[in-house]
Amino acid sequence: MRRKALYIAAIGAFTLGAGILVRQAGLSERAEALSKQAARLLHAPFDEAPAFQDMRAAEARLIVEEAEALAISTETRRLWIEARAIELLQRGDASGARRELARAETQTQPSLQVLRAAVELADQQLDAAERMITPALRGDAEPRAFAVASDIARAQGRADRALELADRGLARDRSRESAALLERRGLAHELLGDLTSARNDLARAAQLDPRPTSPLLQLGRVLRDLGDLRGAVLAFSGAAQRNPRESEAWLGSGICRTALGDVTGARVDFERAEELAPTRAAPLIGLGDLDAADHAWEAAERRYRAATQLEPKLALAWLKLGNTLMRRGQTREASAAYRAAIDRQPGFILNVEAAGHSFENHQAAMFYDEAAARSAWAYRRSWRSWNALRRRSGPGSASHAGWIGTSIWKACPT
Repeated sequence: MRRKALYIAAIGAFTLGAGILVRQAGLSERAEALSKQAARLLHAPFDEAPAFQDMRAAEARLIVEEAEALAISTETRRLWIEARAIELLQRGDASGARRELARAETQTQPSLQVLRAAVELADQQLDAAERMITPALRGDAEPRAFAVASDIARAQGRADRALELADRGLARDRSRESAALLERRGLAHELLGDLTSARNDLARAAQLDPRPTSPLLQLGRVLRDLGDLRGAVLAFSGAAQRNPRESEAWLGSGICRTALGDVTGARVDFERAEELAPTRAAPLIGLGDLDAADHAWEAAERRYRAATQLEPKLALAWLKLGNTLMRRGQTREASAAYRAAIDRQPGFILNVEAAGHSFENHQAAMFYDEAAARSAWAYRRSWRSWNALRRRSGPGSASHAGWIGTSIWKACPT
């Protein structure tokens, strides 16, 4: 009887153990399936997610956490770190992304090398980014590696290298064009000064993929530089249709409409851009320019002053504020604004040259709205202006002449 009881107990223990093993095997299978699902999101085909910003990193991280609740493995840990790093990169936290990636046990996996390079690029650590991306370009490199490498080369100002890398990425699969790599090629052509080729590549990229706004935004910029303002408006408007919350699209359209004389349309565009990007100065400057064109100097001053508060380092906002204050006869305040502009961008000394000529009677006859090139000719011209102003009578002229002379010396002491 006792032997029978022991036998039954042994069978029960075996059955229980087998059940636990079966359950553990089931949990492991479920965890593995979840890990594969997360990996598909993080390593999506390039055409589906050409940029790390396009990846569903937060969703992937939650799936990995569900898998880890069932069974923790080296693979789930790596996927969690990768997902978290991409999340942080998407939020603009390059330092946080770098810290997460440092925890990965495997440092040589190509997808992680490309991600590391993208993180360094986002943090403007271009030499480190190049070191990170170089191993990922060897052998059967993925298209995303060529895209990131082209971005790095362009950020370094190496237009030929950026073009070469974009072409290498496109050559990986000649059966179908990649919109993202065509966009990179277009940007490389732009950097080389070949705006016609840039326009063609960017237009083709925008046509190939109807989802992203970036190709249309870049196309609008290039068309504007080519002088095709109406085409630029169409490109920016197309970007706004793809993503109505894209502030750059409304801003670009507003700038081109202003140049075309469409004041009403430009004002609508700038106001929409301001609504979408309330912390940016550019929409306020655009609205201020429209107010200034209408001689609504008080409104223009209010816009420009707000722009200097939003982006205190932006020299153009201070320059335009100075111009408006001069128009209103507030010379002391205008002088302070001009000083702020030149402190931030010494080349702007030429932009206040005309204001200096008429400083003594507190009126400005003409103003420059674009920064003049910093060249020997430009500085000789400024010195001539300073000397002419210095010979004028009146304490206002003498004081302003001294300020212009000092500013020129600081900008170009030789």
